Amino acid sequence: MILSKGVLHSFNLSGEIIPLKGGQNTSVRVNNAVLKPVENALHSELLFTIIHSINPVGYRLYRPIKSNKGTFVSEGWSCTAFEQGQEVNGYIKEKLYVSRLFHHDLAAIKFKGILESDNPWSMAHRIAWQINELPEEVHPEAREIINNLLKKVHLKEQYHRQIVHSDLAGNILFDVVLPPLIIDFSPTIAPVEYAEAILVCDCIAWQDCPISEIDLLPEMREMFIRAVIFRLSAQAILSSEDWNSFNEQYKLFEPIIDYVESDSY
Repeated sequence: MILSKGVLHSFNLSGEIIPLKGGQNTSVRVNNAVLKPVENALHSELLFTIIHSINPVGYRLYRPIKSNKGTFVSEGWSCTAFEQGQEVNGYIKEKLYVSRLFHHDLAAIKFKGILESDNPWSMAHRIAWQINELPEEVHPEAREIINNLLKKVHLKEQYHRQIVHSDLAGNILFDVVLPPLIIDFSPTIAPVEYAEAILVCDCIAWQDCPISEIDLLPEMREMFIRAVIFRLSAQAILSSEDWNSFNEQYKLFEPIIDYVESDSY
């Protein structure tokens, strides 16, 4: 998606457009603002309204900027204030602490009417929670692996569900002076424990944290398995028939399943 002068003007911006690394590599910085294309304007308006309503204590939260039309999305682009912070691998204890502060604030948000998305990650959440099945185009071997994992978990009658940020491992930025900054809200409706399990799994699989960090969340075997199913399902959907791409991710997450099913956990 091309960032036009009209979009910049709608957010009262002008100046050099600087591409930013991270995420899907689609964000850019213009002066003290970050612009990012959105897939669903209505969905994004709702999410930015939620973010705008929270007053964080003990952490910072990226702040959406309204356009001169009074909306958070203009011609398919969102705009947030640029703030200092760096992504740091590991720091799982610190990230879990920030996660709990944020999820405490999110718990007050009513989630009825939250729009479901059909991107690969939203689909993967529904697969992880046994709401939907894998798409037909998923590679047969990937399907077998994920379905075998699904057999290891069983839905309970009661879960405390709320809005959670399901991609926190790389989206908490740290600064030497300022409190940690949460960015790129990736919401789903699920138990907080599920979001925490995803955070820990991602740090182990993608940030080379030791497998023993799983012990920070004792007695959460089900949530860890669902977290792995989520990540593998998303990869299976994105990879389609590309077995090698899926298998590379599977090898990163496989030790987590082995650990939570072992006597060590």
